[in-house]
Amino acid sequence: MTIPVLEAEFSLQAEEFALQVNLRLESGVLVLFGPSGSGKTLTLQALAGLRRPGSGHIRLFGQALLDVEARIEVPSHRRRIGYVPQHDSLFPFTDVQHNVRFGLTRARRRSERDSVPDLMERLGIAHLARSRPGSLSGGERRRVALARALAVQPRLLLLDEPFAGIDRPGRERLRAVLMEMLRERRVPTVVVTHDREEALQMGDRLVPYTRGATGQAREPGEVLASEAAHDMEGV
Repeated sequence: MTIPVLEAEFSLQAEEFALQVNLRLESGVLVLFGPSGSGKTLTLQALAGLRRPGSGHIRLFGQALLDVEARIEVPSHRRRIGYVPQHDSLFPFTDVQHNVRFGLTRARRRSERDSVPDLMERLGIAHLARSRPGSLSGGERRRVALARALAVQPRLLLLDEPFAGIDRPGRERLRAVLMEMLRERRVPTVVVTHDREEALQMGDRLVPYTRGATGQAREPGEVLASEAAHDMEGV
């Protein structure tokens, strides 16, 4: 039996509601979609180790990152999870190249010296290597944040509204590049979006969110078929 990439079943008390999460990712891209304030970002923060659920567990490739009952909690910096939050959190005191290299260990900096320039080239930011984040556009900042998350070769990548602040043509170009890189590198990914089109185009499986709870995961084709059937009922 194949061990899934991610198994997460937990509850987390938010300010206004209790969040109940049940997720499973076998491979590819899992998209969490739904209205703002439904708990999608809280879910990513819990997976990354930035928020602690009150009960439940999170397993990555069978390894327990969190098991509240067993008192297991792997700190965020040891999870090898790449996380790009809505606000990209670049370091303003250093240039783009050093932002991208920030998470690499000394050994990786030596052995992977050529991988970062290639990554920056693919994401269209190589010419910005010596620029400071404050001089970049919103789209450029998102590309730098994506490069930094991918540079550490994460076991799991978490993306929170990865194309926010980018115009429609720019979103489409960056989405195509990112999806190609994820396929090539075989990086399992969890993406948060409230954009229906984006969810359908990116996800191998889609998990709808209502306020404080996850729904049943479905394939994009199932979602489209369900919507079509609903439309027919109204005719």
